[in-house]
Amino acid sequence: MSGLSDDPLPDMEMTTNEAAAYLSGPVGYAISAKFLRSLRYVSRGPVVEKRGSRLVYRKSTLDAFLQENGTNPIDWYAGIWREVADQLRAYSEATGDDGFKPLIETIEKRDPPDIWDPDQAK
Repeated sequence: MSGLSDDPLPDMEMTTNEAAAYLSGPVGYAISAKFLRSLRYVSRGPVVEKRGSRLVYRKSTLDAFLQENGTNPIDWYAGIWREVADQLRAYSEATGDDGFKPLIETIEKRDPPDIWDPDQAK
């Protein structure tokens, strides 16, 4: 056995445009490269590798991303506001600057409440 997977393209590399088109299939509508880049900017997107001056997505990492995060792009952004508020809170505590308090409160209101109940998962 050579150790190769049955998948004919297990490590296929894709550009951002190709990766967006690939993700569009399971999602059910077109995902733009701009949207995919925006996910990367907020650390919510699939793993991306640098190849010289270009970014490369691997089919296996896109599949893993879908497996872990589902096919609803809105869910891909879940928790982003909570993370921004946590970062501002940490900065505020480290510097002693309370000027961020109103912004933190506003940001926390933007993030939908976490409705997952671990007791319900049993």
